[in-house]
Amino acid sequence: MSGLLRRCGRLGRSLYARIALVYLTSLLLLCVATAWIAISQFDQLGRELQQRLEVDLADNLARVMQPALRQGLDSPAARDMARHIVSINPSLSLYVLDEGGRVIADYAEPACGLGRRVDPQALETLLGDEPMLPVLALSPCGRQPGVFSVARLRLGEPDGAGGPPGYLYVDLDNASYASMVAMVRTSSILRTLVAAGLMALLVSGGFGLVWFALLTRRFSRLTAAVQRFADGDHGQRIATPGDDELGRLARAFNDMAGTIEAQLRALQETDHQRRELVANLSHDFRTPLTSLRGYAEQLLRAESVDEERRRMLTAILDNTDRLTRLAQQLSTLARLDAYDKPLRREPFSLAELAHDIVGKFQHQARQAGVSLTVDCDPALPRVDADLGLIDRVLSNLIDNALRATPAGGRVRIVAGTRPEGVRLAVIDGGVGIAEDELPLVTQRFYRTRASLVRGDGSGLGLSIVREICERHGAAWKIDSTPGEGTEVSVILPYA
Repeated sequence: MSGLLRRCGRLGRSLYARIALVYLTSLLLLCVATAWIAISQFDQLGRELQQRLEVDLADNLARVMQPALRQGLDSPAARDMARHIVSINPSLSLYVLDEGGRVIADYAEPACGLGRRVDPQALETLLGDEPMLPVLALSPCGRQPGVFSVARLRLGEPDGAGGPPGYLYVDLDNASYASMVAMVRTSSILRTLVAAGLMALLVSGGFGLVWFALLTRRFSRLTAAVQRFADGDHGQRIATPGDDELGRLARAFNDMAGTIEAQLRALQETDHQRRELVANLSHDFRTPLTSLRGYAEQLLRAESVDEERRRMLTAILDNTDRLTRLAQQLSTLARLDAYDKPLRREPFSLAELAHDIVGKFQHQARQAGVSLTVDCDPALPRVDADLGLIDRVLSNLIDNALRATPAGGRVRIVAGTRPEGVRLAVIDGGVGIAEDELPLVTQRFYRTRASLVRGDGSGLGLSIVREICERHGAAWKIDSTPGEGTEVSVILPYA
């Protein structure tokens, strides 16, 4: 389930998903806009048809009502005639207007427009030659402009004499609305158009999604190739790039990948030569240094050596020891740099190793006037690691602790069990490490300010410890307080 959710999350963040979302959103908005325009135009079309079909209705009704209107606009005959017409077509509303468009007779039930005014310009427009339909006007009892029919008439007196001009105004808006509602409910053509629109929406949406999938598939292939290249598959290339922008991008990637691969091979060859040089130099240093140390020791044992020469020979021995340690550390670095060589893991007792290494450093500790002790239970569980490299870790930590601890101080090696493995710690009471130098002490050839003052160290001890722990996947930590001492701990897994 979690894998499916991750894939869905990646798909949701993909270029295809974004293009599809924009496309579907645009398509939906286009459909809504088209539907809105179509509905509004259908409404206008219904009004136009209604007005076109009944544009002469007011003229016909005026001829029918003219005799009754001559008896008076509010006469029983006029109202009976209007009532008879409305009973035949209840959707109509009849009004008599004066020349200025003011309602002077309202035959609607109930009467609501008496005294109100209709725009005379709209009346004259509809009465003109070939008017552009629909012509809309605000009816006396309406709230929105609607269609109508109008005819001129003479507002005669009962004796038949000609009177002032006026209009018979027939409100068709209710009839238009009724016909539009009926068309929406019962029109098979409208239903066919709606079904066709929905089908077009589904087809265009599906076609667009498929087309975008085909379009972005090459993007996906290119992205996957770049990701595999970034993950270390430097032989990754894009097969058969096209001639468009994506094809040019794929060819540029292939050229870049070829250049990077060639540079990586050159760097690997240079790095291999460097490791061989360091390994050979560290190995070749050992024989002359051992010979130099032997001759210096023989000269020191001679009885005729005066004090000045003894001091010089002692300095030679000290520098020989320093060069020997540096050669050993360079040899260890050369081995650590050879990542293609697997670790020689084996189960062993960390307590026994700690006692053995402490025994080798007891002479150095006595010369420095430092107490070197071990607090390890011989029954500690065995650990699984490269014995030679862990020997180097413990030796480097003890050597650093002895050099950082003044005479009269104490260095302790403590080991104990933890849920994740055996924890080994080297604790000294030396000068400590400043807080700003803690992130730097594991860099190669970095020497602390205290080390520079003492004039010893090569800056490789803790960097070797860090790299050995990283090769083993072991957790390690440095805790230090200036003036109080340093504790370096390593946790090795159980065998």
